[in-house]
Amino acid sequence: MRQEEKPARLCVRLVLLARWPRLRYTAQDRQKTANKGEPRLVEQHKEQHPHRGNWLREIVFGLNDGLVTTLVFIMAVSELAPARLLLVVLGEILAGGVSMALGGYLSARTAKQVLEQRIAIERYEIEHEPEEERAELAAIYRNKGFSGPLLDRVVGHLTANGERWHRAMVHDELGVVEDTHINPWLEGLQIGTAFVVGGLIPTIPVFFSLPQARWWAYGLTALTALVLGAIKSRYTRQHPVWAGLEFLVVVTLGTLAGVGLGLLLRGA
Repeated sequence: MRQEEKPARLCVRLVLLARWPRLRYTAQDRQKTANKGEPRLVEQHKEQHPHRGNWLREIVFGLNDGLVTTLVFIMAVSELAPARLLLVVLGEILAGGVSMALGGYLSARTAKQVLEQRIAIERYEIEHEPEEERAELAAIYRNKGFSGPLLDRVVGHLTANGERWHRAMVHDELGVVEDTHINPWLEGLQIGTAFVVGGLIPTIPVFFSLPQARWWAYGLTALTALVLGAIKSRYTRQHPVWAGLEFLVVVTLGTLAGVGLGLLLRGA
């Protein structure tokens, strides 16, 4: 019996070790495994991937909104207020940046509050409905392919400690990883700043009073969209060309909308 239990115990340990998203090495661990090359393999694995893209959603959202909104605005009002166009556009950019920052803050704060509430509910259910939570955890690992005594051992180990049980439910049921952290102020600042930066790009031809400034603004915005697409592709599975073309289509649609709005306003 002891010989049969050893492989099962080994499988349980390997499964529990592999489920956590991070492995922390101490200085002593690094010294022990240096000859085996394990930390070196981990470092090589990390180097093959780009830096974290958690911030990308806010930055891309802010930049794209700033680019398209300002471009549409320039297309719409360039023929109506050519003398004060730069002042009007800058006012629109600053107002939009403030609005986007506050909106990003409120959105992130709401998401954080909802997440904290769901985590608190999981703790409450573990304390007051342990059998149901144990059954849910077993169902999660059964869907992952565990069954029989191995499933019982895994669930038994995870539920033997309250904090470990809670972490397992938060990770496996809610999908929250260890490094998930929502900073509403930071996200609001990122979106607002990205909007202002994006809005200033199509404003450059207006600032230098170039002839046909609105079409120069479109060209500069289109070029920026292609660059943004290439950056986005580093953090997604999308090809750089298709990602850039996707941004370009959005910019072109915004340009057409701006031209149409301008014609309507002049007709009025």
